[in-house]
Amino acid sequence: MIPNNFNLGYACLNMELREQKPPVFTSRTVRLSTLKSKGLKYVKSLAMQNLEDLLTILKWNKDHGIYFMRISSEIFPFASHPKYGYSIDFADDILKKIGSYAKRNNMRLTCHPGQYNVLSSPNPNIIKNTFLDLNHHCDILDKMHMGKDSVIVVHGGGAYGDKTEALTRLVNNIKNLPTKTRNRLVLENDEKVYSIEDLLPVCELLSIPLVIDFHHDDINPSTKPTEYYYKRIFDIWKKRGIKPKVHVSNSCVGIDKDCNIMQRAKHGDYVIFLHDSLLKIKFPIDVMIEAKMKERALFKLIEIYNKPGGRKLR
Repeated sequence: MIPNNFNLGYACLNMELREQKPPVFTSRTVRLSTLKSKGLKYVKSLAMQNLEDLLTILKWNKDHGIYFMRISSEIFPFASHPKYGYSIDFADDILKKIGSYAKRNNMRLTCHPGQYNVLSSPNPNIIKNTFLDLNHHCDILDKMHMGKDSVIVVHGGGAYGDKTEALTRLVNNIKNLPTKTRNRLVLENDEKVYSIEDLLPVCELLSIPLVIDFHHDDINPSTKPTEYYYKRIFDIWKKRGIKPKVHVSNSCVGIDKDCNIMQRAKHGDYVIFLHDSLLKIKFPIDVMIEAKMKERALFKLIEIYNKPGGRKLR
């Protein structure tokens, strides 16, 4: 059975609604050349469509018992661009409406900005652009009036030939983030560079929560089993008063531990098993399903563990 303390969610796209006509989705975007030719009015109209559809998705989620979702980072095309960025104040009313709906229905909304957000980079321009994008995501959540559970997840970034120096830059750059953005930030272990063990001292030093990605931990494990770090990890969440969340996924079908990292890292269409270490968690926790089939993967997971079972989670 799916443990009663697990609250399952999915990321960004609803497959069923995306396939409708007209489609419902939140990642309408443009090329930079289109922004230049059609102007901000057109780009903002796309953002408004994305937001209207986000509200539709949240209503669908409620009807199907889903109360946890990662929102797309493409809702406002180019809003955090260093040259062509723009204020999102024009969307205040609908953002407030979306946030009100989410809060009224006890829905948790989180963000996971793209991989180009790198707080350990030695390149000042990358850091500047990362700050712009993280502040933009914070602005979205603030305008929704979302609480502290609405976090922004980022990876540690690269090692750049010296992991110790890179971690020092990571610490310093997090310290330099605006307070409101830093207060939403959480770090996540990755499959190539930074394990749970690498990031945990940073998280403890800065009181920044750590999101465990169990799939990444399979590929890039720490020296101790995952559950060895649980107390330290979840003590930070508890100290901050934020509900813990974790990420789960499996490799694509046919990929095993003998395949290379790039092959193993790709998320499969579905999640066909939950890690034993995850199942040892007995307190309330939000579990983000990172699978290509999105909400269908969530329902499939329930079917696998709860046969015979319905689609309601609560």
